[in-house]
This record gives sequence, C-alpha cells and structure tokens, in this order.
Amino acid sequence: MRISDRRQGQQAPPDGSGPPAPALPRDRELPLRSLGLVLIGLYFLLLCWLAVRQAPPAWAYDANLTPFASVQRSLADGDLDQLLGALAPAAPLGVLVPLAGGRLRTAWFPSFVHATACAALVATGFEGMRTALGDQVLNVDDILLGVIGAALAHLLVVPVGRAALRGRPARPTAPLREDPEPDPQIPADRPGETRGSRIGIRMDA
Repeated sequence: MRISDRRQGQQAPPDGSGPPAPALPRDRELPLRSLGLVLIGLYFLLLCWLAVRQAPPAWAYDANLTPFASVQRSLADGDLDQLLGALAPAAPLGVLVPLAGGRLRTAWFPSFVHATACAALVATGFEGMRTALGDQVLNVDDILLGVIGAALAHLLVVPVGRAALRGRPARPTAPLREDPEPDPQIPADRPGETRGSRIGIRMDA
C-alpha cells in the first residue's frame, strides 16, 4: 500500500460509500475570530464611555417596567429618534458575536439565539449601568429594543456574509507529494536488484 493511498484512506468516510467530505476553510476562521474579539473589546469600551459621558436629561418619565409602553408613547408623539437610539447600542452584537465565533459553517438558528441572548445580557447591563450612574431612569423598552436591533442586524448581515465567505476560494495549499509509481523501464544495475525495487526499498526505509 502506497503512502498516498494511506493518506487518501484517512480522508474517506468510514463506510466508504462516498467521496471524502470537503475540508472547511480553516485558514479564514482564525483571522475572523481574532478580528471579532478585537472589535468586541472596542465595542465594550465604547459602551462604557457612553454610559459615563452621557449627560443626565433635564426631565424624564418615571421608570417603565411595562413592555412597549414607552414605544407606544414615542410613536404617538412622533419621536423616532428615541426609538433609533434604543435600537443602536446593542445592534452591533448581532454581527460581532458570530464574527468572534469565527465559524463559517453552522446552523443559523443556534447562531441567532446565541447572538440575541448575548445582546439581551449586554443591553440589560448597559441599562443598569446608566440607571446606577443617574443618567436616566430604568426603561425595560430600551432592553427590548436593543435585543430587536441585534436580531435584525444578525438576520440582515450574518447569513449573507457567511455565504459570501464560503463561496470564496480557500487559500491554496501545497499539494501532498505522491510517491512515484515503479517504472519497469528502469534498468537494474546492481546485483540482486529487480525492476522497480529501488522505489520499494525507499518506501520501506
């Protein structure tokens, strides 16, 4: 059995019923993971800076613990800036969390749940930090809108981005050197040496 056959046998499926599965683009997953971790670190620094530097408003409504009560009030008043401001803080997590994972081939639903759960935790912590610093009163709608923003960002960007990266050709790698076949035309110039025995001795060595 040649060495090339042994290597091909390791890549074949155990039942031998089909061709070997294509290799995942591992050479692109590690740079994506590193980039995602760096961007998440910068994102958390920006959130902390916003929580510390934001000036307290002159007046504010009472604390809101009823889901979507302040959303209805903002829509009735035509104040869309407040809604957009609540969607924006946690929206980048819908893209940064899968980017930090670095996996190009994964089911969309577990990735979606993971990203939205992380966004819910971060939005809750950010809202609690702003409330503790006295910048604003607690509003549960800010947390809900932050999760919705992260979910929309994930659905709009992550599936398309993964499909585009999977479609790109992987970085070319050096092919494995296959062992040459014995050439019966090679003459035997040593006593006791037969045709093709040089290559067989070299492989057994």
